[in-house]
Amino acid sequence: MSLKFPPHYSPDTKPAYREDSADIFSRGSLMFTYELLRKQNPELALTIRNIVHTQPLEKSALGINNKNTDHFRVHLNPDQVRTIVEGLITQDIPSPSPENMGKVIMAKALIDEWTKLARTMIQDMPEEQRPHTP
Repeated sequence: MSLKFPPHYSPDTKPAYREDSADIFSRGSLMFTYELLRKQNPELALTIRNIVHTQPLEKSALGINNKNTDHFRVHLNPDQVRTIVEGLITQDIPSPSPENMGKVIMAKALIDEWTKLARTMIQDMPEEQRPHTP
């Protein structure tokens, strides 16, 4: 049995963006962020959810029909990103157990994703605008 790829597919076909870019988030990451923040900060949670309703970034031909592989570029201001990171950190994430291990791992990965974006935004700021650390 051989695999059939779309006619325009080649093994070198890559999306026009890097999934590891700080401002690129998957549909799942954005929706999980929405779920975690919606009671704490409904307005910001709605802003995040609305990103998922925009046009996803172009992807390789291999994943065209699978919305679970959608990625989105996040355009938020630094204050919003800070609020997201703070909101996620203050979540009552239970200790890992067999029943909730997946959720705990996903929540920690989500904090890492948003923190990566925050750090990148800080690095991109002019020196005089960067927050000062003691």
